[in-house]
Amino acid sequence: MPRGTRINVGTTGSLEQILRGPARLDDGTHNFLGALQTSMGTLGAKTIREMQQVEVVIAPSLLTEGKVYQKAQQLGMGK
Repeated sequence: MPRGTRINVGTTGSLEQILRGPARLDDGTHNFLGALQTSMGTLGAKTIREMQQVEVVIAPSLLTEGKVYQKAQQLGMGK
């Protein structure tokens, strides 16, 4: 038997919302297909296979980008 504590993680939306949108939240938990299309467009990939071949450089400090700034500046849904 697995060990550990069971917790309730809840739900953020229906399966349809999570996969296809429209997103009610801007925290990345909704609209998977929209996020995938945006990522592929940003990388210049036409197919998933092309996307897998793209070399990605990761910024050294992701904590100083994106959502942290939105929350600090009380912009968007980070209010």
